[in-house]
Amino acid sequence: MSRKQKTMLAVFISRLFDPAWMIPGMLAAAAGWSLLNGLRWRFIVILLLIDGLIPFLYFVHLLSTKEISDWDTTKREQRIKLYAFTLVCHSTGVIMAWLLGKIMLAKILLIFLVLAAVFTLITLIWKISIHTGVVSAAVIFLSFLFGRNWLWLFLIVALVAWARITMKKHTLLQAVAGAAVGAGIIFIGFRLLGINSEAAIYSSRICTLGKWC
Repeated sequence: MSRKQKTMLAVFISRLFDPAWMIPGMLAAAAGWSLLNGLRWRFIVILLLIDGLIPFLYFVHLLSTKEISDWDTTKREQRIKLYAFTLVCHSTGVIMAWLLGKIMLAKILLIFLVLAAVFTLITLIWKISIHTGVVSAAVIFLSFLFGRNWLWLFLIVALVAWARITMKKHTLLQAVAGAAVGAGIIFIGFRLLGINSEAAIYSSRICTLGKWC
């Protein structure tokens, strides 16, 4: 494979597993959890709007005004404003879930919020990889919902790390650190907040509905 082909493949992988899609996907999974436990569609739509769509539109706005130089936000300093805005949006989602009495959803969103906050703090001084962080967090999230047999998806994390390094967006250390922080915070957060038993109930309902487990 030529260097040009490797770069094209790396860009494709990077876009396929972009945080712009992965983060709303994780939020949708968390909302689906509560949907099966009585949460109304109206709140789910509002949650995805606040936590998913609004941060994305703000990102597009920053691109259009040249406050962010490219889609990958290559310059570390340009990430801070976007991450700070996203933290505000995520905080709103946590508060809404808590006030409506959806405690389990609020706990999951709180873990996501802590993950975002940690990445924001690190980014103040170092360009850690959000791509590998979000993908590894998603893998651990899925393993809590559906079991350890989903851990093989960490192969995708390695693929994403390769893509980011090939595109010269991150070093190996930045990619590995992103994966470690993402997986670690989700794992520790779920353990500390005792989400294991609820995850088993949720996954059994999903399997029953889908008839594929």
